[in-house]
Amino acid sequence: MDAAVKIGFSMHPRWLGDADLETFVRPLRQAGLGALEFELDHNQPYWAEFEILMQTAARQGLDLSFHAPYRAPYSLVGFAGLRREAIAADYRPMLAIADRWGERLGSLRTVVVHAAVSRQPAQRADLEEDTRAFLLWALENFPHIRLALENNSPARENELKVGDRLEGVLSMIAAVSDARLQACWDMGHDYLSRGNAAPPDEWLSQVVHVHVHDVNEQGADHFPLVYQRVPWPAWMGALRRSGMSGLLVLELKGGNLAGWSPQEVSAALVHSVEATAQAWQ
Repeated sequence: MDAAVKIGFSMHPRWLGDADLETFVRPLRQAGLGALEFELDHNQPYWAEFEILMQTAARQGLDLSFHAPYRAPYSLVGFAGLRREAIAADYRPMLAIADRWGERLGSLRTVVVHAAVSRQPAQRADLEEDTRAFLLWALENFPHIRLALENNSPARENELKVGDRLEGVLSMIAAVSDARLQACWDMGHDYLSRGNAAPPDEWLSQVVHVHVHDVNEQGADHFPLVYQRVPWPAWMGALRRSGMSGLLVLELKGGNLAGWSPQEVSAALVHSVEATAQAWQ
């Protein structure tokens, strides 16, 4: 692997089962894993165990990245207006965790952010302004983080999203114009939006963080790299040629694997890390 790039995994205490973190990650580290990503949402099951896992991961020499809250009741809608203080109060303790780790480790911690999402009726311009205002607030108040604005998954019926297209993410990054704001390329979301099309050069130049996962035959994403639908080898090749540095994070949802045996899950995770490492060579 390029020294400027590490492979990560979206970590949740439920992945451990009866094992400890060292035992769980050992085969993944042997396959090339070098980082863990943690979703910052105190409403998650087992939230009390998250910071313990962060501390353990850091002691074991794993890099750390983070995902800002995005599930309900968290929402950016209204941040540019009357709901600013209430929303800031929700997000402040979560982003502070990443900020403390950045200060402790002596380097910026990447925090992935989703742009605003609303049920219809809603105005795209309002959601873009809510997102821009939030990004500016976070950058001003948390100096030890770097934000990576993610391309959202396609909007559902009666839903409006901003940042669900690459050009929308680029537009919001340009509007904020801060060196600590760049892009997170969610390859599964992008496949659902654009299919196998090659990414534009202007997008590649902004990517500092990647979420890698596959899509099954029903169009559900966040699976291990076993279905060969998302063109991640070609897209990673394009990123490598562009000179990207940062993390390639396997963002998987354990609930998708509920019917898999422990042996199948373990094999799929190791294969996914190995495949990501090979695609970067």
